[in-house]
Amino acid sequence: MKKLIGTIATLILLLSFSAHAFLVESTYAKQPGGQYAKVTKVTCDTASSGDCQSLCQNATACQRPEPYCRNCAGTTSPLLRQLFTEISRVYAISREVNDRKDLIRFLGTEKYVMLDLKSVFNYYSPVGGEAFTKELRFFCGETGENTLLAVKLDDVHQPMALSYVLCRNNVGQTSAFEVQPRQPGFGQRPLSAPLIFKMN
Repeated sequence: MKKLIGTIATLILLLSFSAHAFLVESTYAKQPGGQYAKVTKVTCDTASSGDCQSLCQNATACQRPEPYCRNCAGTTSPLLRQLFTEISRVYAISREVNDRKDLIRFLGTEKYVMLDLKSVFNYYSPVGGEAFTKELRFFCGETGENTLLAVKLDDVHQPMALSYVLCRNNVGQTSAFEVQPRQPGFGQRPLSAPLIFKMN
């Protein structure tokens, strides 16, 4: 009985923490006109309230619409092709972001889109499929299904660079990682091998 009570207390504590931890999500929000728009949502707990305060002058939650992404819908972006098909071969984690100041600045001032397992911009592999899931797990382990890829856009809103990999741990806390190409310039150049699709 004591063991059961202890387990329940631990679960309640974890659920309480996960409900208020520093968390970055990419979701859809209903706009005043009734249409839905893609937004980045950031939730902060007491310990991380300064991050939300810096981001949007609200200590608990922030929401920012994601901008239009030129050439994301289709197969014309070499960067997106690499991210959706071979991110683990092209990129490596360079370091974990312990001080979130740069991440908060990025989320608040840069033009970017968030890619995830079910991204509408994935024209290269089955949406939610095992191949892309495996790629994301390479960076975020067993919680790879919740991975977000923060892709910076250039001045004309085209995908320019993978800036961060955002992993969510088992209690709902987002950890950010900076990445770098495994070979200089490799992440920016087009693939030499063609993609072959099987049509059923």
